[in-house]
Amino acid sequence: MNIKTVFMVLTFLLYAHSSWAEREPYEAPAWVAPPPPTSRVHLIDNADGTLTETKTQLMWTQQDSYSELGKCLNWYQAQSYVKNLKTGGYTDWRLPKVVEYGMIYDDTKENILAWDHDPDQPLGLSKQFADGAAYWYWSAEFDDNDLADCCARVAYFVTGRAFWRNLSNCTHGGVRAVRDLKPRP
Repeated sequence: MNIKTVFMVLTFLLYAHSSWAEREPYEAPAWVAPPPPTSRVHLIDNADGTLTETKTQLMWTQQDSYSELGKCLNWYQAQSYVKNLKTGGYTDWRLPKVVEYGMIYDDTKENILAWDHDPDQPLGLSKQFADGAAYWYWSAEFDDNDLADCCARVAYFVTGRAFWRNLSNCTHGGVRAVRDLKPRP
């Protein structure tokens, strides 16, 4: 054996003896829960039945059609509802696009604001919005085709996903109206 090999063996034996023989068993530190995620949705209550989302500069009705009327609306009824809306003294309300609904969907929230308060289907929606809400909302996006009852996109606030529904569908859905604070290009 050369001197380098002997030195390595002796070092290993000294290290092994001192660290393994005298070492206390490892005890992991207590688990500490991480802080809750921070919401990316920032809403200002305008004190007139509306909320402004600061990032997009979109104004939303605090109350959706379901919480106001106590019933669901099909797509045609949702259009009429928005057209006749005067919340906050404004008359330029419109049906949102699905991507705009995504700006108020908040996956850091789980509130039972829905009309039936089902704890198994919490909404990803700030408590600044009114209680009694619909589970999903009609959008302005629809498929203009030759089929009599097809289809418009909806935003589902339990999962944050978008779906297509027949225009006459009404089950637990409604509309949350939006308006632009800045002129659209």
